Amino acid sequence: MENIKFLHTADLHLGSALINLSDPLKAKVRRRELIDTFKRMADYAQINGVSGFIVAGDLFDSGAVSPLLKKEVADIISSASSVVFFLLGGNHDSKSFDDDFVSMLPQNAVVLQHGKTCAFSEVNVTGYFVDEVFCVEEIPVFDEEKFNIVVLHGQTTSGNAGQINLKKLQGKNIDYLALGHIHSFSKGNIDKRGVYAYSGCPEGRGFDECGEKGFVLFDTQGGVAFKPYARRTCREIKIDVSGCDGYVSRLNRISKEIAAFPADDMFKIVLTGETQNAASDLNMLRDKLSERLFFVKIEDNTKLKIDRERLRKEMSLKGEFFRTVERLKASPEEKEKILRLGLKAMSGEEADCD
Repeated sequence: MENIKFLHTADLHLGSALINLSDPLKAKVRRRELIDTFKRMADYAQINGVSGFIVAGDLFDSGAVSPLLKKEVADIISSASSVVFFLLGGNHDSKSFDDDFVSMLPQNAVVLQHGKTCAFSEVNVTGYFVDEVFCVEEIPVFDEEKFNIVVLHGQTTSGNAGQINLKKLQGKNIDYLALGHIHSFSKGNIDKRGVYAYSGCPEGRGFDECGEKGFVLFDTQGGVAFKPYARRTCREIKIDVSGCDGYVSRLNRISKEIAAFPADDMFKIVLTGETQNAASDLNMLRDKLSERLFFVKIEDNTKLKIDRERLRKEMSLKGEFFRTVERLKASPEEKEKILRLGLKAMSGEEADCD
């Protein structure tokens, strides 16, 4: 068998509202970048001799997709005419694969139908919709003389329960199981013959999708490799600002800690440590950092540096306030926030709620 190369991606979520990006202009830029990344991957496949391009579900973010976006996706697929695109609907977008969208698709696109095998040279590609009634037992034993690709969108398990039970896929002559639904890359063995992989999403859309993103390249000779390809990386960085009790010192500490990362990335900065006063001026810090960073969000998880034992015994308004807060039926985080605001107000400072 000649060596045939495939690109495996999933969870592009084109058309996503990107509600985690609080800046509407940045969200608009990012939505455009998600589409551009699909185009860049298609170009990569065309230029680098990739024969098959697999989308393992959630190409779109929902079933209600604008005709303009569907047409743009069809045009991107058409532009990589030497590559065959295998498209599987996912839990977010299966309803978007309607007659209108299918009629737009060029000849080099195949919409995978449940349980239908597409012959591609000496390769068989079969997709299944993973819903509440799906059971892996319906996946047959494939022809051992072929290179068999199965495309699924859902959560795997190695136990006795679950819709994609990896143990029950053993011995079915699956060479590559292309998975979607989990937004981080991972891979492993099904059995001695086959491997599975989650490609993860090609672009992080929020801070629940931090880290390196890209796609998987695999071939019929057994090669499987993850290729980082995201336009931007979402990063959550914890920064200890202990001893930084003012705006300038905190800004300097943050700037030093993030200096090694590309300014084009998206940052969630979590402030930790103990400080003499609450980390106020979060908006000022964010606005200043935004002058050179594409997007930044700041979360204050610092604790007030106070003598808790002294306040616990102190016969004063501050001491009584401290003891009252300690008795509250609230989480440690909520108590800390109340302490910040109260002690700050009693010190004559502006008690904002940042």
